[in-house]
Amino acid sequence: MLLIVDEVICGFGRTGLWFGQHHWELRPDIMSFAKGVTSGYLQLGGIQISDAIREVIDAAPPEEAWMHGYTYSGHAAACAVALKNLEILEREGLVENSRVMGERLKGGLSKLLDFNIVGDVRGRGLLCGVEIVKDKTTREPDLAKALEIYNLCLARGLRTRNVGNVLAFSPPLSITAEEVDLIVDILGGVIDSVSE
Repeated sequence: MLLIVDEVICGFGRTGLWFGQHHWELRPDIMSFAKGVTSGYLQLGGIQISDAIREVIDAAPPEEAWMHGYTYSGHAAACAVALKNLEILEREGLVENSRVMGERLKGGLSKLLDFNIVGDVRGRGLLCGVEIVKDKTTREPDLAKALEIYNLCLARGLRTRNVGNVLAFSPPLSITAEEVDLIVDILGGVIDSVSE
C-alpha cells in the first residue's frame, strides 16, 4: 500500500514544522507540495517520491517510461523564487515563528470556548479553526451564524475564511504576538456581540 501525503497547504512551515507529516513522523511514498514552496509569490508545485518508487521508474523499459513533462515543468523563474523563499524561511526562523505564534493563536482562540456558540477550536501551527454551533452538546453546525461572524470580522478588518461552520485562520508565518492577539480580540468581540 502506498502512502501519499498532500502538503499543498500544510507544507513549508504552516503547521509549525517544515511539513505537517513531521508531527507524526510519517515517511510517505509520495508527497505533493505547492503554495508554501514560494510563499505564493509565483506558481510552483511538485511531488517528491521515495527511493523505492524512483527505482521502479528508472528500471522501466523505454516503452513503459512515465512521461511527466509539461510545458512549464521546472520553470527557472519559479524555481529561483522557491530557492530564495526557502532561504528566507530559514534565515528569518519563520517555521519556528509559526510554531510559537501558532501555540499563542490556538491558546487565545481556545478561550473562546467559553461562548455557547463555539463548539471546538482546533489547529496546528498557524492553521486553526473555530467551529460555530447552534448547540454545544450536539455540536449542530450553525452555518448562518458562522457567515454572520465572518462578515462582522471582515468589517472590523479581520479576514478569516468560513468553511461551512468553521472559521479558518492561516495568517502569515511572519505574524507577531501583537497581531495574533488582535485576531483573538476582534473575533472574541464579534462572537460576544452575536452570542445570546
